[in-house]
Amino acid sequence: MIKRFLSELKRRKVIKPLVAYFGISWLLLQVVGLIVSFMNLHPLVGPASLLVVVCGFPVAAYLSWHFDFTMDGIERTHSIDDELNPKIEPFGPANWFGLSALVIISAFVGYHYLGSINEQQLASKEGLSTVKKADSIAVLPFTDQSPDKDQGYLAVGLAEEITGLLGSAEGFKVSASRSGQILIEQGLTPVDVGKRLNVQTILTGSVRATGSRLRVRLELMETETGLTLWTQSFMRELSDVFELEREISRAVVNLLQDRYVEAGDLRSLSETKSVDAYVMYLKGREQYRLQTTEGMKEARTLFEQAIALDPEYAKAYVALADTLASLSEGVDGFGVLKPEISARLAEQNLEKAMVREPNIAEIYAVMGVVNMLRDEYEDSLVSFKKALELNPSLAIAYTWRAVSLNELQRVDEAILALRKSRELDPLFLTNNYNLGMLLTFQGRYKEAEAIFNEQKKDFPESTFPYTGAATIYNEQGNYARAAEQWKKAVELSPENADFQYRLVNVVSSLGLTELMKELTSDPSFDSTILIFEGKFDALFEKMAFQLEADPDDYWATYEAGWYQAMFADRQLAAGLLIARQDSLSDADKYWMPQCAPAMEIAWAYQQLGQQTEANAIINQCELLLAQQQSGSISRPYLVYLEARIFALRGETDESLDSFARAVEIGLRDWWVKHDPLLASIQKTAEYERLITIIEDDLAQQREKVKALFYKGDSL
Repeated sequence: MIKRFLSELKRRKVIKPLVAYFGISWLLLQVVGLIVSFMNLHPLVGPASLLVVVCGFPVAAYLSWHFDFTMDGIERTHSIDDELNPKIEPFGPANWFGLSALVIISAFVGYHYLGSINEQQLASKEGLSTVKKADSIAVLPFTDQSPDKDQGYLAVGLAEEITGLLGSAEGFKVSASRSGQILIEQGLTPVDVGKRLNVQTILTGSVRATGSRLRVRLELMETETGLTLWTQSFMRELSDVFELEREISRAVVNLLQDRYVEAGDLRSLSETKSVDAYVMYLKGREQYRLQTTEGMKEARTLFEQAIALDPEYAKAYVALADTLASLSEGVDGFGVLKPEISARLAEQNLEKAMVREPNIAEIYAVMGVVNMLRDEYEDSLVSFKKALELNPSLAIAYTWRAVSLNELQRVDEAILALRKSRELDPLFLTNNYNLGMLLTFQGRYKEAEAIFNEQKKDFPESTFPYTGAATIYNEQGNYARAAEQWKKAVELSPENADFQYRLVNVVSSLGLTELMKELTSDPSFDSTILIFEGKFDALFEKMAFQLEADPDDYWATYEAGWYQAMFADRQLAAGLLIARQDSLSDADKYWMPQCAPAMEIAWAYQQLGQQTEANAIINQCELLLAQQQSGSISRPYLVYLEARIFALRGETDESLDSFARAVEIGLRDWWVKHDPLLASIQKTAEYERLITIIEDDLAQQREKVKALFYKGDSL
């Protein structure tokens, strides 16, 4: 059948007319292209001409089948049995119907595709006009397209480097790559990630290295519509990766900003002449991002290897300094190096980096951390300011700056810095936790709770949001809810002794001695158990033994004195509370929000008739109280401190008012009933009423906690 069909094509002379059709069409398209470019015609002229040619082909083929196109004119093609029937058949109704149908179908298809092309051009034009106004972007971690999926360090590292370059562009907000990586790992689409990060555009893509060749495919998208604004593929030698980073960054800025960035305006400060050093650096960054002790140790080794491969590699020195600072002992460190050793080693590497490339923002950010390790908080603020001048999108610099501001009691500024970091890096777990805690200690509980609830959704396996929520409830005197949150934290991290201690401590606030014994054998809770069981002789024997065992320990002396003050001999208590207080630093002596043990020491001085010494301490606590209240909306312990200050000064009515406000906003400590500092108001009916409120609430909370632990009920 095929042979017969080909023979019929040859007999009907179809091939030659179609070849001529293609030749003439090609020539016409070349002419149209020239005319469009010179005369600035409508952009659809070119695509429309091509569609006419393509859709006209079936019509030309149909006519070539039925007619012979010769130099003498157009003739009806003879039928195949022409020798038997020499009469040429006319082009009848059936032929006209077929031709008409073919023309209509071709015209419909051409019109449909022309409409699609028009929509794409309009969308592209609209998109390009929108991106010129865009001033924010998130660079999402690139996809590892290697066959073995072993180039993740390169895919994420390349995105990080481009993020850093874009962050140095003036007037351009760049979201930190960490949050984008977390959201992508949660399965969100790039557009959804962009919306969550509150940026106008997203840059995403893929990376694959084969030998010394690097292939990168990029796509720039608009967050609001999901419209693709720009796509590009790059093939480069791995040794040209820094030039590639600059080229990509310049292209993005030129597209998104109403200005032109020339070559050289955006310069990578992390360049090295050694590809091996760069690969080692990226692998070190991969380990650093793990934020574990083991990861930090491995990162240190990899950064040192990168420097060995290229001793002039400035960014590797900075990364090594950052890692060394992170390995310091302390609350925010990984506990490997002594703080001063950590600071000195980090500083040495920062000096080497600064000599080689003084404009790396991270140099000054890490220098700020070195200052903090040395308690030089004012100096650290100068360092952070310099870092943010060089890269206003460096989120971690805002987070570290907030730590220094908080240490300097500039809490409002610290919160602003944490909010700025959150804007740039919305899913930075530690930053958001710190923000939630500062808001908690300002009494802004709803704002803090919203942050911790969001963290529970984003990081269901993290203990941070539960410990934060527990702190909120503890501040509010809601010990049952606090116990629920600490219980969840312990379940998530059963080896964490601090969580276990805090859980038992909350239970102890409710006097649930049997549950305390089930949860822990920690002897530090023995005193509380003895108090609730009414075994005061055993309590004071225990205190006497502790004093004999460690007579120079002020805190053992303080504990013995405090229990004497509440339940026994107040004159003996006064002597104990004053003894060895000189060994305390001011930070330990005036610990806020309760200004303790300073307030208890002031009471002791009053008991001993030393009013001048008492007044000096009370005045200092009042000053600290005023400082804290200026930035706090409402915090029970601060209001309670106010009540104690008024009581020691003999201002009974004011003390009662403050005590009532403290109870109203959540003061629920069992021991306030026995607080000797409130002796001047303890015989009033109002005081008894307020104590009844506390005890009734604590009784209800005890039942809830019992149900939580013994019945598995949720609160």
